[in-house]
Amino acid sequence: MKQDFIGLPKFSYSESMPLFLITSLYDEGISSNGFRLVEADSTLAVAAHMLTHTQQWNFFLLRAFCNDLPLGILTPETLLERIDRTYIDGDSSAQLRITPVTVQTLEQIDPVPSFQPGAMFSDFG
Repeated sequence: MKQDFIGLPKFSYSESMPLFLITSLYDEGISSNGFRLVEADSTLAVAAHMLTHTQQWNFFLLRAFCNDLPLGILTPETLLERIDRTYIDGDSSAQLRITPVTVQTLEQIDPVPSFQPGAMFSDFG
C-alpha cells in the first residue's frame, strides 16, 4: 500500500462525500498522531462512529476526556456538545475537534482567516 509523506496509508476520497479533520491538540501543537482526515456524512456521523467504535477512537477520547466519558448513555448529539467544550489544559487534557474541510488546489488556496463556524478570536490577531 502506498503511503503519504507522514507514513499514513494513502487513500482516494469521494468528492461527493464530505471530509472532516478530527484533531486532538495539546499545547505543544499538532503532530501526525493527533489528527485524522475522514469521510463521513456529517459531524454527527463521526460522533456516532466514535461511540460505536470506542476502541478505534480510544487514543483521541482518552486524551480529551480521561475517564470522564459516560459511555453507553451518550448520544452522538451529546458527545458533540462535550467535544465542543474540550480545551487545551497543558499536558493533562487535549482539545478534541471535528472540523469540516474542503480540499482546494494550490491555485485556490486562501489562508486568510474568515468568520465561519469554529473560528477563534485568535485567528484574527
